[in-house]
Amino acid sequence: MGEIQRMCELRIPYPPPKAEKKNILYASLLTNDYAGIISEMSAVSVYTYQHIATPYGRISEVLRCISAVEMRHMKMLGSLIVSLGGNPRIAVKLGRGYNYWSSQCISYETNPRIYLREDLACERAAITSYKLRITQIDDNAVRKVLERIILDEERHVELLTALCNEFL
Repeated sequence: MGEIQRMCELRIPYPPPKAEKKNILYASLLTNDYAGIISEMSAVSVYTYQHIATPYGRISEVLRCISAVEMRHMKMLGSLIVSLGGNPRIAVKLGRGYNYWSSQCISYETNPRIYLREDLACERAAITSYKLRITQIDDNAVRKVLERIILDEERHVELLTALCNEFL
């Protein structure tokens, strides 16, 4: 395992992504974090784009690693949504309909001075959203998964802050 991979992945196991009981409202709330504008789907997409588009090797590798962790989060949220009785489509539930995720949800900025700051803002917004979900969802199994995801997102803030300090 490379140095960046070791820096990027916390050695703390994830709780099983299984809810205590079905709850469609909770599943609907999680769709925002799964496939909203500030979501795991957006994070996977933007970090993958930035990893490919940047000419800076160190930035590229850190973003690749973060993207892989965000993909794990997406899978866990999708499993929680199913466990809660929902459908893990790449969309946010709106009333009786859906607002489907679009690639327009992400920034295609190529200047690392700008996109690293955008990435930091999105990671902080994700942490805020997960903390809100913990107060909205009365299911200890779901809360434990969200608390574990927050630890990764906080690590991403550290990594991105270090990149900003190094490259900006």
